[in-house]
Amino acid sequence: MDIWKMKLDYRIISYKILHIFEYRNESVLILRKLFLSKISGDKSIVHRSTVLVNEVIRFRGRLDLMISFISGKKIRFINKKVLTVLRIGFYEIFFDSKIPDYAAVDSSVRLAHKFTNKKTKGFANAVLRKLVREKNNNKNWYKELESRRGWLSIPFWVEKRWKENFGRDSLIKLVEFINQPPKIFLRCDKMINSKIDNVFLLKKEGVKTEKYLNQFLIVKSNESKVLSSKPFKNGYISIQSPSAAAIVGCLGVEEGDVVLDVCAAPGTKTLQLANEVGNGFIYASDISPERVLLGRKDKQRHGKKNIDWSLKDARKDSFIMADKILIDAPCSGTGVMGRRPDIRWRRSENDLIKFAHTQYSILKNCSKYLKKGGTLVYATCSIEPEENIKVVEQFLSLNSNYAVEKIPNSVPKSWVKDKIALNILPHQHGLDGIFAMRMKRLF
Repeated sequence: MDIWKMKLDYRIISYKILHIFEYRNESVLILRKLFLSKISGDKSIVHRSTVLVNEVIRFRGRLDLMISFISGKKIRFINKKVLTVLRIGFYEIFFDSKIPDYAAVDSSVRLAHKFTNKKTKGFANAVLRKLVREKNNNKNWYKELESRRGWLSIPFWVEKRWKENFGRDSLIKLVEFINQPPKIFLRCDKMINSKIDNVFLLKKEGVKTEKYLNQFLIVKSNESKVLSSKPFKNGYISIQSPSAAAIVGCLGVEEGDVVLDVCAAPGTKTLQLANEVGNGFIYASDISPERVLLGRKDKQRHGKKNIDWSLKDARKDSFIMADKILIDAPCSGTGVMGRRPDIRWRRSENDLIKFAHTQYSILKNCSKYLKKGGTLVYATCSIEPEENIKVVEQFLSLNSNYAVEKIPNSVPKSWVKDKIALNILPHQHGLDGIFAMRMKRLF
């Protein structure tokens, strides 16, 4: 396959995913899997389309602002198919310096030819060429747009909420963090292979890494090769953020513990727990059959014998009595918008209340299965108080047999608020946003 055909192919795949995303409130991960599962052989096409889709979605608000400005049309009056083409073209012209302007225009016009009609093809061509002229005539042409709604590329309700909760300066830093490609971290399974050995093995396969905190590496180049590397296939490493791993640190599991890990799929933290309990046991569960299957596959990849996966609804199903319970509750995901850019456009402010109701139901039900003196950790990847501290406060007000405990000293102090809450914020710590609180059952 020649380079031009390869580029056209990845753009076609990207167009299809982006166009369907426009109409469905569905995870891009699911849509991407739907299309990319049909492709075999050329991994570069998969990687290129993944990056393009993520970045166009990440900057959709800003791209639409620029498209409206250049075309002179309001976004709602632009045909959805040609709008998707224009977003791809504007992204490549404005953000991707590796692609010549003429190639970006030409390939986008070809997309318009393939997926739209003659009239809209002509419109796309005219708008893209006007963008190139603006760019060439005045390198600061976009400056007047920077103060307009849409430039931050987050929904207005998110912008308003974060400004109120964190302040204007922190809002800007937070948006800057989620609008850059996410860092890729690898947690090394210390029971199998050392961090130094993994650095060497990954280097042999073209993946450059550097040491990070504890058992973590940060990928510096060729991240697309990680999944096909021997260290990953052999279970030496898992892709995981240090902030997510800190949730397990909050639980403070000990050798021999029996642990309930609910809402656990795909199971990265489950594997981490399995290392910590030694001859103990992890009862992992999730409500999604597909995600439970992923957990079981990862268990096999890592060769863990002390994990049992089951399909359960943590809001109402029964469990065995456990020494420790980890609830990594379903949430809005506002703390991981950088890693999953589609979340910002799929959520509404009303979702926070819906998630909070589900989270409380899970916490209320699962708390019944903790032994006296045991520890429960409630966690989310949200940075919204309605899903975090307010859920815990509601639970504690109605359950006098539970009390908050301090976060263990093994968790970095800079990540802990008032000694009792894991409170990792993207703009402060440079990591995915995570919240967790540790509670003890008194009687």
